[in-house]
Amino acid sequence: MTRVPMGEEVSTAPRRASDGHRALGHRVRGGTWVAALAFTAVGFAMAPTAAADTTDTLRSAVTAVRGTACGPMREDSAVTETAKQVNEGIDKYTNHDARFVPETDPMPLLKDLGYGGSKATMLFGAGKTDALAIKGLLVQGYRALPDCSYTDFGVNALYNESKGMVFVSVVLAG
Repeated sequence: MTRVPMGEEVSTAPRRASDGHRALGHRVRGGTWVAALAFTAVGFAMAPTAAADTTDTLRSAVTAVRGTACGPMREDSAVTETAKQVNEGIDKYTNHDARFVPETDPMPLLKDLGYGGSKATMLFGAGKTDALAIKGLLVQGYRALPDCSYTDFGVNALYNESKGMVFVSVVLAG
């Protein structure tokens, strides 16, 4: 253990698996967990098993992180189809079945589907469980999700059987 200027101890050792916070690793100010605590709490609440449940949980998590400051985003069918195509491309690439590298810019797909917006971004998460995949996506989207210029969104989740992984994707557009 090392000392910080105010005399409080900071532990950087990995936590025991039994306390549920092994990956966080940093304890500051007498046990207060900093950063990612909200994601961990959300992760324990999420235990869906089917892809539809995962999609519903992902949709709820995106809506909750977005909050009410910008007003609600609406789910758009073209944006949802784009999220599905991007996720399937990543799935094929992971299985070494793709002819091309997965798409990283959702805008060309959105335009092909007739979406009229001018701005889009894609978020992706993967994990051995639904909760870990969604947590990864939320961490990746910490800057994009609160951006009020995104007014539409689409979500997709699938399970990659060969890797034993859950893939989730969100496309934000406006």
